[in-house]
Amino acid sequence: MNGIGKTTLALQLIKNIQNKFDYIIWQSLRDSPPLKTIQTRLIQFISNQNSTLETSENSHLLENLRKDRCLIILDDIQTIFSSGKLASHYSPEHKNYSQFFQFIAQLSHQSSCLTISREKLREISTAKNTSIRSLHLKGLDEEATKKILKDQDLQLDEQWQKLIDFYQGNPTWLNIIATTINDLFNGNISELFQYDPLFLDADIKELLHQQLSRLSEVEKQVISHLATTTQPVTISTLLDNLKIPASDLLNIIKS
Repeated sequence: MNGIGKTTLALQLIKNIQNKFDYIIWQSLRDSPPLKTIQTRLIQFISNQNSTLETSENSHLLENLRKDRCLIILDDIQTIFSSGKLASHYSPEHKNYSQFFQFIAQLSHQSSCLTISREKLREISTAKNTSIRSLHLKGLDEEATKKILKDQDLQLDEQWQKLIDFYQGNPTWLNIIATTINDLFNGNISELFQYDPLFLDADIKELLHQQLSRLSEVEKQVISHLATTTQPVTISTLLDNLKIPASDLLNIIKS
């Protein structure tokens, strides 16, 4: 989820391992750059070249990754995927990224690549390469979430665990709701629950809207159905209720 701390964790990781690399290159894909732009930036940085390269093919980059030990961090990977499609479908102008990630993962070199994304790359999901690892971030543990609430000067009454459960240990959501509790209820968590059993701050709604708007229409249909169901449901029940072909439904749930 957005706000869960992916980038924050990556920054902390770099502090701990930076002495193991000759070069560390951080590139955000937030503006959805073409692959050629990213390749050129990487090659120019590692090769200490300032002039525009006539070529930025993978073979040139591989030469640098073999010669020097590099750590490449690519953030906001989800921006090169298509909205309205199932997870990890590249937009038409970014399909060549798939070959790039396979190239990084499969060929021999002494460098590392860290990708940060809301959606798992298909190249990672299907890879059999033992050098590839994937970490799915979930909410913070009890100690870390209590620290957030204490740092925000909230009164840790009997409702604090309920607050953490409702907002799933998401540090961004917890900081947002803690600010609201301070502004409106002088730091009293219990007072919030007197008015609303699950308050969604406008900023949290916006973050959720970003996630929801990325989904395909059929994914939204399944999520809307699940949101109105009070008990766990089986796949066969979903098939009966939603009238979606089985193969489509399985792909939707997987996505």
